[in-house]
Amino acid sequence: MSAATADRSGGPVRIRRERRRRWLLGGVVAMAVLTTGGATAYSRLQHVSAEPARKATPRRTATVVRTDLVERIVVDGTVGYGRSSPVTGRRAGTITWLPSPGALVGRGERLYSVDADPVPLLVGDTPMYRDIGDGVSSGPDVLVLERNLDALGYDVGTVDGTFRSGTRRALGRWQRKLGLPETGRLALGDVEVLPAEVRVDRVTGQLGGSAQGEVLDVTGVGRLVTAGLAGAQRRFARPDAEVRLDLADGRSTTGTVRSVAAGADEEDRSALTVTIDFTDSALATKVDAGPVTVRFDGARRAAALALPIEALVALREGGYGIEAAEGEQRYHAVELGLFADGMVEVSGDGVAEGLTVVVAG
Repeated sequence: MSAATADRSGGPVRIRRERRRRWLLGGVVAMAVLTTGGATAYSRLQHVSAEPARKATPRRTATVVRTDLVERIVVDGTVGYGRSSPVTGRRAGTITWLPSPGALVGRGERLYSVDADPVPLLVGDTPMYRDIGDGVSSGPDVLVLERNLDALGYDVGTVDGTFRSGTRRALGRWQRKLGLPETGRLALGDVEVLPAEVRVDRVTGQLGGSAQGEVLDVTGVGRLVTAGLAGAQRRFARPDAEVRLDLADGRSTTGTVRSVAAGADEEDRSALTVTIDFTDSALATKVDAGPVTVRFDGARRAAALALPIEALVALREGGYGIEAAEGEQRYHAVELGLFADGMVEVSGDGVAEGLTVVVAG
């Protein structure tokens, strides 16, 4: 009997042979789909028909290459001033002057006024915790005062945290310039010590109200970037890591991760808020507030063997492989490494640079 039988019309009916079906990995395997504030992992398997491809349809192929891979995520961020911090007054009296939101306050300048006397800003890392004047013991608060007087151009003599006659004279001259009584002594609450010069974000005190309590909310004077990440992406936001910033006006620049903190997303308690400083501090004072795209780089592989993710085949026995494009149909089981930019690092027997493989259509 021949390989074909006749139907009623006399035409041949070809006998089809059953072939094994295989699953091809189509699209991205466990890659990150970027969304605002994080990423979602997913896999997509495409079932390919057991029927052989038509000869008229050429197969897509790719070549195993040796290249540098960098794991990367891209998220949306915002250019602004970051989180604000409260300024708490400690001087007894009545608030008689307050700055406007957006005002910049530098070292030695008035932050607010109590009983018509200015309360100036000093820059330092130790707040005033006692009265300072003749007879006070050496301490970090005295050192903050001396450093600020010196930075403002007043000669204090030796800057070492010890209150001497030179410190008293310099303090008196500064008080005279501020329009204050020239006492050469500071009472608790006469100044506010903050880590840097500030921008007034919000006024919380009230004219005529008590000066003992929260008076202002302030931020830094330079703009910075905040971005949200999912908890699983923490490895991308290492402190001091460099990131790329694509601004809304088309410019690109770099930044450095300042801090990583728990976010305020009630639905995802593991969410993170990343604060980023501009590498160019001059740009930070000029760039407009608004959206920005942030690129975080993660793991790197130098000179890795890699191919497009679409070339991976899900093997019936488990794991993944690749199909050689030349000669008879042949598969190579592979171990997967780093995924980056649509490529995947592979290794295994028979896998070598220059090998041509079939890519899922």
